[in-house]
Amino acid sequence: MPAGAGRTTTRAPFLGLPVDDMSILTRLSTTAIMAVVAATLAMLALTAQPAKAAPRVGPLVGIGEQQPEMFASPLWKRLQARDARYIAPWDALDDARQLALLDRWMDAARRSRVRVVLGFAHSLRTEKLAHTLPTPRQFERQFKRFRARYPWVRDWVAWNEANHPAALTATRPRRAAQYFDAVSRNCRGCRVAAADLLDVSNMSRWLIRFRRYVHHRPRIWGLHNYGDANGLKVKSTPKLLALTKGQIWFTETGGLVLRRDYRGKKPIRTYRYGIKRAAASTQHALKLSCLSRRITRIYLYHWQQPWKVTSWDSGLVDRRGRARPAFYTVQRWVRRSAAASRSGGRRALCGTGVVRGR
Repeated sequence: MPAGAGRTTTRAPFLGLPVDDMSILTRLSTTAIMAVVAATLAMLALTAQPAKAAPRVGPLVGIGEQQPEMFASPLWKRLQARDARYIAPWDALDDARQLALLDRWMDAARRSRVRVVLGFAHSLRTEKLAHTLPTPRQFERQFKRFRARYPWVRDWVAWNEANHPAALTATRPRRAAQYFDAVSRNCRGCRVAAADLLDVSNMSRWLIRFRRYVHHRPRIWGLHNYGDANGLKVKSTPKLLALTKGQIWFTETGGLVLRRDYRGKKPIRTYRYGIKRAAASTQHALKLSCLSRRITRIYLYHWQQPWKVTSWDSGLVDRRGRARPAFYTVQRWVRRSAAASRSGGRRALCGTGVVRGR
């Protein structure tokens, strides 16, 4: 009889691997077992953490994008970005469709070892809820559930574009302050953009009212400076710097290719900027970060042109995934930032001149 013939074999899993005869384990020293366990845990911990970006000068550059396909794009990998932003309805965990979209995006981001900024906006569950703000208690309850579901997320936007004239919080800065306090209270040590502001005419007035109501000290302010970026201006960004203390994140900015205004479902005006103008606006948005060392992050919106453009297109790549001029603008900036970390520092990135607008 061949060796081992007629012998009963037990297949026992050990660290996910089948092992014949548990007696084999007895031949492994305690030291060897502990070494295997330690190596396995270390590998799991590594994959759970965002990848460290190469040393760079100036603010980090990330992308705001709602589609998870971005993380599989060869151009995304070429850009070597490690940061991305997603905006979810505040009640997405109770909305099966939105939860599926969110989970899919978050899973793709985590597999790509991306550091996520997660922000909140109005509900999409029903027409009525889309026009109803959550109470502070409802918002806080939902935020605790987000924290439990995605404990690895440490960066948050309390409410997206809170001062937008069409936002539910446009005339209710106190409610936006309550949302910020809820996030701060339930995520100690997290980085939270207190107010996420659009650079429109009410920005300063709204911000002053917001600050009256907050109980936690804002350390980060979010800015969507499309007016400065696409008007090639230097106006709202220095204004926010003067009104605040702490860090400023450009939580959304970029160069517009096309924008449409609607009345109901009917388009009433179309603005066509073009891809070359979008690249110039993207360059200006990046240069605006040279106004102050307090500007520590830039999230360019968005990655890819929609297959059917309805109201907005500021994609860095076209609908077929091909790079537009704005992509190369960002790529050059990121490379200059990396080169400046090796030689020349901030002056090599920003130059010695003043950032100028029209």
